[in-house]
Amino acid sequence: MIDRAPDIDAISALLIEVGRDLILPRFRRLDPGDVERKHTATDPDDVVTVVDRQAEARLTESLLSLLPGTPVIGEEAVHARPEILEGLGSDGPVWLLDPIDGTRNFVAGDDGFGIMLAYVTGGEAQAAWILLPARDELFVAEAGSGAFFNGTPVKVAVKEPPPLLRGVLHVRYMPAGLKASITSTARGRFRVESDARSAAVEYMDILRGSRDFAVYYRLLPWDHAAPALILSEGGGRCEHLGGDPYRPRSPDQVTIVASSSRIADRVRGWFAPLTRFAAPDRAIY
Repeated sequence: MIDRAPDIDAISALLIEVGRDLILPRFRRLDPGDVERKHTATDPDDVVTVVDRQAEARLTESLLSLLPGTPVIGEEAVHARPEILEGLGSDGPVWLLDPIDGTRNFVAGDDGFGIMLAYVTGGEAQAAWILLPARDELFVAEAGSGAFFNGTPVKVAVKEPPPLLRGVLHVRYMPAGLKASITSTARGRFRVESDARSAAVEYMDILRGSRDFAVYYRLLPWDHAAPALILSEGGGRCEHLGGDPYRPRSPDQVTIVASSSRIADRVRGWFAPLTRFAAPDRAIY
């Protein structure tokens, strides 16, 4: 349980309010000037909207009011001032915030986007929220207390893994050699699902059983801390190639997100020859 617990329901209400009052009124109503290229080093085609920035500002202000003294590490703030991310190296509590995960979907008028928030202490996620406002779906988890979907406990359905798993490989950000190895090794072993273009959506699809796994490499903490805790509390897995669990401080590396340990082990088995990629080249903290 959390030592210095935020009010789970108050945070849920805050996300719902921001989604309802700030994000949804602009959904499918963006003007051309509301969208601009973000020019990140790892993704030159990245985009940001005025709504991302407004939502992050509103949430940051409110979170600081609800839990004074707890820093907010938001995606857009880190883009403007990368040194803010160093706060995740502290053992004190911090918030990890993605104001709109799936911005490309939001811009395109696709409802697959969400707000993601994690409360982290000592480098471990202790509570997490994902709101998919256009779908009226709220997922919440607290470490050791399970996961909830719109207030009802939710767990991955226990069943025999299918002969042909359904999943997706996110190889775009992998080094060229690793990308080629992962792609060739996995070819023909699973049914390829479409890229949700949102970790919030994809992790929750795995939780609800509409796909079995995903393989990631780029581990921006605001993209994975919240959904990894929710999925894990719901019975799923988020593990690195070597078997160690994902943590918010994990540097970029091959990471398997799966609906069960059996599925995670099967996918890991495909890549057993790639042991040289089991650990990252460096730590970030």
